[in-house]
Amino acid sequence: MSHILDPKRLLNDDHYCAALDELERLMAADPDTPQGRRFDELAALIDDYEGAHPGADLAPVSMPR
Repeated sequence: MSHILDPKRLLNDDHYCAALDELERLMAADPDTPQGRRFDELAALIDDYEGAHPGADLAPVSMPR
C-alpha cells in the first residue's frame, strides 16, 4: 500500500500537516539512512507547498486572556 505522502507534491492542508508531523518525528535521523532521506524529501515537499500556499506555515496563535 502506498504512503499518503508518496506523491511528488502535497495536495492539501491535510497532507501538509501530516508531512509536518512526520518531519518532526524524523528530526534526529541520521542523514545516511532511509529516515534521513525521508526527512530531506519531506522538507522539500513542505518547502514547495509553503511556496505555493502563502501563509500555510503560519499557525493560528491563541492569546491567553
